[in-house]
Amino acid sequence: MILSSLLAIAIAPTSILIQGGTIVDGTGKPGYRADLRIEGTRIIEIKPNLAQRPGEKLLDAKGFVVSPGFIDAHSHASGGIMSEPTAISQLTQGITTAVVGQDGGWSKPIKQAFADYASVKPAINFASFSGHGGIRAAIMGNDYKRPATASEISRMQALVEQDMKDGALGVSSGLEYDPGYYSNTEELIALNKIAAKYQGMYISHMRDEGDSVFKAIAELQEISNKANIPAQISHVKLATFAVWNRANEVNRITANPPFTADVYPYLYWQSTIAALTPSRDWKDRKIWEKGLADVGGPQNVRLSTYIHNPAWAGKTLDVIAKETGKDAISIIQEILEKTQGEGGESVVVTAMTEPDLEAFIRSARTMFCSDGNIGGSHPRGAGAFPRVLARYVRERKTISLEEAIRKMTALTARTFQLKERGELKPNYIADITIFDPKTIQDHATPTDPTKLSTGVKAVIVSGQITMRNGYLTGARNGKMILRGR
Repeated sequence: MILSSLLAIAIAPTSILIQGGTIVDGTGKPGYRADLRIEGTRIIEIKPNLAQRPGEKLLDAKGFVVSPGFIDAHSHASGGIMSEPTAISQLTQGITTAVVGQDGGWSKPIKQAFADYASVKPAINFASFSGHGGIRAAIMGNDYKRPATASEISRMQALVEQDMKDGALGVSSGLEYDPGYYSNTEELIALNKIAAKYQGMYISHMRDEGDSVFKAIAELQEISNKANIPAQISHVKLATFAVWNRANEVNRITANPPFTADVYPYLYWQSTIAALTPSRDWKDRKIWEKGLADVGGPQNVRLSTYIHNPAWAGKTLDVIAKETGKDAISIIQEILEKTQGEGGESVVVTAMTEPDLEAFIRSARTMFCSDGNIGGSHPRGAGAFPRVLARYVRERKTISLEEAIRKMTALTARTFQLKERGELKPNYIADITIFDPKTIQDHATPTDPTKLSTGVKAVIVSGQITMRNGYLTGARNGKMILRGR
């Protein structure tokens, strides 16, 4: 009796069977009915009518879509993950992998950053770029408002090279922000030549997303061509009225290799208030007159955080102006005088048009992202992926369900060289999202930006059930994903 019990334990399957769902495999092909079995961290078979093994875990997916886990192509979840490793705002969106190190952000070598994330046992996977801006700050310190010297560039290259050896996806930049703002094209080419040696890529929050966006894209193309590296436009948008309705011109650039883009499904962006203008002459009222006019006026600029007066957070500039008796420009200048553009404030700005956004969503080489963090003040951090599926697939029928899933999974995995991820096929890593296409919905808003999405039934990360029936299981099985490994 004891021997038979021990034998039963020894042969009890460790597999998971997902039964009865519609498989949308990430390739863009039409969905089909089949069952899917996982053994360990891998998918081992996808066939109709698979029988449950004795003792096998069963997930009933009847009426649900079974897809690869969503990959957030531009995420800032790396900050919040240290205090909230369950990543519930990502899992309830169906996100299993966050691609971080964006906008030039970098505080330490990738190897050390990955060790930090791994130490809290995160519930989702992480992949990362090497951030140009942070590396520039590490080398140049406070003396960054100038071109880098040849020696400084060489030292930056050494940091990028080490990150590439340790699995970075490539180089990211944030050229609207200090200290990347002061870099020149030659510096960026030099760093990207190092990334190109390791078959990496370049991803950029470009110098401008408004009036001068096409000039910024031309710089991206020059860097790509001279460094011989694929390049991606971060959170592509047309954010001033002067360039509205020109999305198809951008799409023609990203339609073919080596260019791609990512986009989030909102008509408002979030950044520092300084991003309303590309100028650094903040005392000049004329630049703010233009900056506010470009986005339709102060009623379209909502202060989402402000440490020096938290009571202003959540209010638009026109409301703050009425309450204080000051004009909107004086309020902007007061905020920047206190913060010096170095943090402590952020704005959510309504500045894009839906026809442009939908054109980007339809573009075959544009993938999806949140550009959001955990507990952030823009609703994209808690709602981006369900919003695509609810508004732009189910309601507006901008793209098909299969195409949306492809742009959330396989396109991103292939572009970023996330090996054996992004598709449902045997021997691929079992990162899987199961959701109801009829009910999946975002709920976060600018005034309630962390409200969780609904409609995701289950999430599997590296073969472990991390969320089931909409609730976290306690499993935290996130991995650090290295480029091509």
